[in-house]
Amino acid sequence: MPRAKPGGGQDFAALLHQRGVPEAPRGRAWETVPNSAFRQRIAQAERSAEHAQGGYAVRNPNSGALGRYQFTPVTLQDLGWRTAQGAWTQLAERHGVRSEQDFLGNHAAQESAMTMFLRRVEVQLDRNGAAAQQGATLRGIGGQEITLTESGLMGAAHRRGAGMVARWINHRTHTPDAPLSAAQRAAFAQVERRLQDFSAVAYAPTRAVPPARAIAATTGTPAS
Repeated sequence: MPRAKPGGGQDFAALLHQRGVPEAPRGRAWETVPNSAFRQRIAQAERSAEHAQGGYAVRNPNSGALGRYQFTPVTLQDLGWRTAQGAWTQLAERHGVRSEQDFLGNHAAQESAMTMFLRRVEVQLDRNGAAAQQGATLRGIGGQEITLTESGLMGAAHRRGAGMVARWINHRTHTPDAPLSAAQRAAFAQVERRLQDFSAVAYAPTRAVPPARAIAATTGTPAS
C-alpha cells in the first residue's frame, strides 16, 4: 500500500468542506507536526475541535480524558506520562507537565504525547496482525463493505484500542456468523465507524515499525 506523505497526500481542507465541516483556525500547534490532517480529524471525532483554542484545554468530567486528543488516565499511564496513582512522571516533567493544568495548557506537550501514542499503536497493530490486513475489504456487522486503510486502522485504534481492532478483523474474517453480546456489538460498531470515517485521511507512519517477530522477542505484553 503506498505511503501517504506526512500531513498531506490529499486536499483535506476540500474534503472537510464537502462534508460541511468548518475549516480550523490556522497557526495551531497541531499544524506544525506530522500527520496534521489525521490529528485534526481525531480532534473532530472527539468533539474537542469544537472548543476554543482547538480543544487543548478540554477535560471530560465523566471519563477524566484530557486535551485535544482526549487522553484517558489509562492511556497516559500506558504512555509513561502518569503513574497508576495519578502522579505525573519524570517523562511528563521533561515536557513541562507536572499537573493536569500544565498538560491542558501545554499544546506542544499534548502533540508530543500524541506522537508517542501513534508510534505505540503502529507497533501494536503490526504485532497483532491488523496492519497486515491493509487493503482488504471486509463485510461489517451491518452488511456494508469496509476497505481497511492505514488511517482507518489508526483511527479505530484511537477509539477502541488496537486489540479491539484485531478482534473485529478476526471476527469478520473467520467467524462472521458467531453471536455477539451487546457490548461486543457496540464496540465493533465503533470500530467500523472509525474505519469508514478515517479511510480517506492521509496518514504516514511516525517511525519504521519493527517486524512482529522482533517485537514479540522483546515484550510479552499483549496489545491493548
